[in-house]
Amino acid sequence: MNDTNPDPVVVGRYTTEFEAVLVKNMLAEAGVPVQVVGAMTAGFRAETPGFVKVMVPGSFEEQALELLIAYTSEHNEQDDEQDDE
Repeated sequence: MNDTNPDPVVVGRYTTEFEAVLVKNMLAEAGVPVQVVGAMTAGFRAETPGFVKVMVPGSFEEQALELLIAYTSEHNEQDDEQDDE
């Protein structure tokens, strides 16, 4: 990750690759450089399951976390509306 602060930071951990890729695509569409790490180990059924990590350059951490909070809030509201039906 080439940026002002190239050290990648984890902004999310997910149990499935599917969830991580949804988040990755949302961040990428917003212009955040993003990568998914650990997809190969997430599917293993072991005592210590792996997680799929979503990582961004450190200088994008705040922006990515704000987007994730908004994304999560929006989807929680949609779930609540569906439960009310």
